[in-house]
Amino acid sequence: MLPEKSTLFKNILRDQDERGEILSIVDDKVSNVSIIKCNAHTIRSNHYHLTDWHLMYVLKGKIDYFFRKIDVEDVNYLEVNQGDNIFTPSMEIHATYFPVETTLIVSSLNPRDQKTYESDTIRVDFVNFNNIQEMLRKHC
Repeated sequence: MLPEKSTLFKNILRDQDERGEILSIVDDKVSNVSIIKCNAHTIRSNHYHLTDWHLMYVLKGKIDYFFRKIDVEDVNYLEVNQGDNIFTPSMEIHATYFPVETTLIVSSLNPRDQKTYESDTIRVDFVNFNNIQEMLRKHC
């Protein structure tokens, strides 16, 4: 069962022996898996999805993750570090700030072609370079 709000998601250690281990980072049906590279001191997202959801697994780096419901003003914050997996549900505004170079594996419910993505994505001005320092001071 997927959560109703953004949350750090437990990865599942499936197997471990002398050869290494198998860690499941997505245990649900998805239509797309992407690797996203983010430069240091950049902002992404600033949108919400009508139906889509995604899981973002941090291969390296860090995310300062801000989110709120579309009809609520209170902003929530999660620090997402290497090895963490964060779930983002539909109908929740989210923005990501990358203080360092970061690489993610992002798994999405919907296909990632431009037409599907754009028809399901509502862009908002949530976190930007005019308010990021204040947001970080307030939530970190």
